[in-house]
Amino acid sequence: MKKRFTAILSLVLIVIIASCVFVTTTTAATPTISYSFSGANANDKGYAEGTISLANGSGSLSLYWADDTKALEKFDPIATFNGSGSYKMPAYTAIPAKATKIIAVSGSNTAVSSAAAVYNIPDNKKLGKKDSDLLYSFASYSDFHVEANPSKAADQPYSKWSAKYPYDEDHLRWAFNTAADRDVDFIITTGDHVNNQRNDNNGSNNNYYAEEWNRYLKILAESNFTGPVWEAVGNHELWNYETDSNKKVRDGKTGQRYFAAVTGLDSKKASIDSDKQYFEITEPTTGDHFLFMSLEGGFYTDANEEFSDAQLNWLDQKLTQYEKDGKNIFIMEHANFYKWGAGDQLDKPIYDIPLKDGNNATAKLKQLLMKHTDAVIITGHTHFKFDLQLNYSNNSNTSATMIHNSSIGAVRNIQNRTTRINDTSKELTEGYIVEVYDNATIFYGTNVYYNKTNPSATYIVAQTTSALNPQPTDPPTQAPTQAPTQPPTEKPTYGPLPTFAPPTQPASAGLWGDVDGDNDLTVLDATKIQRHLADLETLSAKAIERGKVTGDDTLTVLDATAIQRKIAGLIKKFIVETGLAATGSEDLAEVGAENIEIVEEAAQSDSAETGATMAEAKAALDKYWVLASYDQYQALKKAYKENADAETLNAAYTAFTQAVKDFYPGDNITVRFKAPSGWGNVSAYAYNSDSDRLAAWPGKACTKNGDYWSISLPTGKYNYIIFTDGTRQTNNLALGITKNQGYTTNGQMDGKYLGVPYQY
Repeated sequence: MKKRFTAILSLVLIVIIASCVFVTTTTAATPTISYSFSGANANDKGYAEGTISLANGSGSLSLYWADDTKALEKFDPIATFNGSGSYKMPAYTAIPAKATKIIAVSGSNTAVSSAAAVYNIPDNKKLGKKDSDLLYSFASYSDFHVEANPSKAADQPYSKWSAKYPYDEDHLRWAFNTAADRDVDFIITTGDHVNNQRNDNNGSNNNYYAEEWNRYLKILAESNFTGPVWEAVGNHELWNYETDSNKKVRDGKTGQRYFAAVTGLDSKKASIDSDKQYFEITEPTTGDHFLFMSLEGGFYTDANEEFSDAQLNWLDQKLTQYEKDGKNIFIMEHANFYKWGAGDQLDKPIYDIPLKDGNNATAKLKQLLMKHTDAVIITGHTHFKFDLQLNYSNNSNTSATMIHNSSIGAVRNIQNRTTRINDTSKELTEGYIVEVYDNATIFYGTNVYYNKTNPSATYIVAQTTSALNPQPTDPPTQAPTQAPTQPPTEKPTYGPLPTFAPPTQPASAGLWGDVDGDNDLTVLDATKIQRHLADLETLSAKAIERGKVTGDDTLTVLDATAIQRKIAGLIKKFIVETGLAATGSEDLAEVGAENIEIVEEAAQSDSAETGATMAEAKAALDKYWVLASYDQYQALKKAYKENADAETLNAAYTAFTQAVKDFYPGDNITVRFKAPSGWGNVSAYAYNSDSDRLAAWPGKACTKNGDYWSISLPTGKYNYIIFTDGTRQTNNLALGITKNQGYTTNGQMDGKYLGVPYQY
């Protein structure tokens, strides 16, 4: 019995031990990632549409796009699961250009080697790009809505719109600095940079665009971004003289003209002088085309003809010209379409002022987009958040590709598919970072507060372009068969030198080039000429005479250049010291090749050595920040911030001083006012939101000149002006920074005369 009991006990122990061994050797299934591609582009490189699944997951795991070593930087997770799960990538979303894998990770360690699961993207799906494959990049932003804060000033009523955009200036700063951090080449925008909204008690006619534009420009000037910024006109840029009853404008041009002055369009004087706010930019490394459209009809884009025939004909001509040249075409236009394209729900649209077919101009624009299907049009207007997936459309392959941009100033959500909600959170502000490659353009939907890209709002467009004059990847396989047998038989020719009768000594006693009068030739002499030419200081008549070292009758940048060259030992004598009357036919051997080069520089409007210093560059940037959106300002800012070499800094400084001459109204602006019949002596009451006043009410007396009154004011100091004769007054008028500003009146409201701007 004892033996039997022992045997049974032994058997039980064996079973228990065997069970224990079985338990301890069992392991959990390994997490795996699978990807089922779907949609019309299931077999095409770079298209992400499909279902990504995580099986056998445990705990919280996040899926990330990754390269061969780690998760891609500045990307949000594709999805996060507690355990296992699946996620559907929407149509036309992109596999990022450098992604080779998808990884599942727990926590902050996103190394591929530490991932819980790894999925290798098939070769036929990944774009497989490297840094060297990127042709160029840009940021695409819209709907900033920089808002004046009238509550700061007792003269102004409270703006109901301030509550909609509580972080407008912060969002703008983050947008510019995100673009700088992503190292994009330039920024393009699609309108509504300022709010310029109706602020008085009756809901019309008080405009704060001047203060708002100043804030926009100041933030751009102070940001880290140093590339060009090119803007398109939105409906909030337009002057708001409409009434709610008929939605028509009395003056649809003033806002456009002010927009042109402060943004610079393409920073060419001819473009601004043309009085057309639609313009073209050619991307310099590829020749890609960027066409910027302008709303022209007024604030209410549903009720007005927003595009002139001239603008639509221009667009058609450009699209026809470029559609077969192998280059990308981008169109920047502010407003979305009703029940067509991207930007709103198509079956149940809820945005109240889209472009509608009832307007002839809208119908014509749609026809152009259906005619030129290779183009990409980027719009804004609705502010709808990226997560709503209203961002991409080609209207079932019948139109140009349409990309909807969200909003920098304030993103909107849609509740129950019926109600739009303004999101006033600090953390939600969205735009695109765009990368252009030879066979694809990727729009990375990005939250600029976090500087993180949303994988589900990242889209691919199968565009094709190439670099201009690409460098050969391999050296030539053989040397040229024959070297030149003899040098050229003709010497190079140069343009004629300026004619002059050089005096033997300066008209005012002293040393040639000694502009500062210290009896020595130094770089300060060249610097003073530059400052004089840029209106930063005024030289005496004697100093100007001593500075004319190239023999011309006018002091120019070439005189500063010649002084620099002589200090550096590149020339022994100034032209004016040679005693030659240079008519273009003399023997120039005694003048020297260096002096001939100076003349070449004059002919090419190019002066490589202007004597500018970092301190002068900084002073110019600080003083002329109202030109921050001009290419020349941004180029000087880039040279300054990157501590550029002297030649680069000087070239940027010279270009900017020319821009100052072309576009800056001067340190003071003279504003004219044509008073209504019966007014007495007119005074001007100028002020800004920081409680600065030109003078206590009723202001400072104006000067009578014929049929108008005038007042001179420091440029940029005051944002608003009121004209009064002591008993009657205008409404609050926007006071900008452009040249030749004037006001007339047209009717009254609430006992105040309504000011109408004009340019004299």
